[in-house]
Amino acid sequence: MKYCVNCHAELRDSDDFCRKCGTKVVVHEALTAEESIEIAKSIEKKLRELEEVNEEISGCERDLPRYTIPANSPRHSAFKFFWPFLIYSQIAALVVALIALFAFLGSGSLNTRYFEAFESLVYLLAFIAEVVVLIIGGVYAPRKRNALNAQLAENESNLIQKRYNIESRLRELEARKNHIEFELKKYDGHIPPSMRNVSSIKKVRQYIEYGDARDFYEAVQMYQDNK
Repeated sequence: MKYCVNCHAELRDSDDFCRKCGTKVVVHEALTAEESIEIAKSIEKKLRELEEVNEEISGCERDLPRYTIPANSPRHSAFKFFWPFLIYSQIAALVVALIALFAFLGSGSLNTRYFEAFESLVYLLAFIAEVVVLIIGGVYAPRKRNALNAQLAENESNLIQKRYNIESRLRELEARKNHIEFELKKYDGHIPPSMRNVSSIKKVRQYIEYGDARDFYEAVQMYQDNK
């Protein structure tokens, strides 16, 4: 008994087209068992490759969003690292002034004339301390900003490279997938859509190897009958 490879409807020997779905009935050439096994192995191998390619494509498509750079990529500003030094400078000036005051009081020089001279010295030392801290901040902040921005730029460059590599790999996989599917098209008239998977073709091959079917097409028919 013959069946349509597309819808599995029963066919008569004289049918050129399936009466149910209209699929053209393909007349198969005679094959030896050895030739049939080789065909089954070839199809099985290609279907396995197709499964592996599809799995890798899915993995690449899942990974791709992780390597997308935001439209407004953040950058650090020098002021972010400089503003604490505005506070540090005031603290430094206060500390210097207190140290100088305690030193003056400890010396026992309470003369007004000495105190006025000391007061001017304290202001000068406090001012110098404040300026020194601000200079340190002015040097530190740009360096810190540049280092962090350079790190951000390097990270973005790595993301771009990784995304490029994934996209290149996706193009390779798509080309390979198209090639495999093109090679499998020559079996469209011989294998039903429901059998285009590794497990089904493996079962077909086993029918031939165990002697249950004489050739590939009989094994396909047997598989359909036993479903």
